[in-house]
Amino acid sequence: MKVYLDTSVILSLFDEMNPERKLLAKSFFKKIENFKIFISEITFAEIERTPDIELRDKMKRFIRIKSEKYKIKIEK
Repeated sequence: MKVYLDTSVILSLFDEMNPERKLLAKSFFKKIENFKIFISEITFAEIERTPDIELRDKMKRFIRIKSEKYKIKIEK
């Protein structure tokens, strides 16, 4: 199965205001190896425009780590 990760999916991992959303995201990412994972250039651009520098760095770090482990592909 092919799955696109958009900004909101990645952002949910760091959602301190909604613990249930964060928990669901963590549960999903524990099963991520069962899918072909894709991220668009638009998602990268949205992350780069995140005004909260700490949050932006967390999202970028997450993508970098998951990309190495799960071979996440970038689509234009």
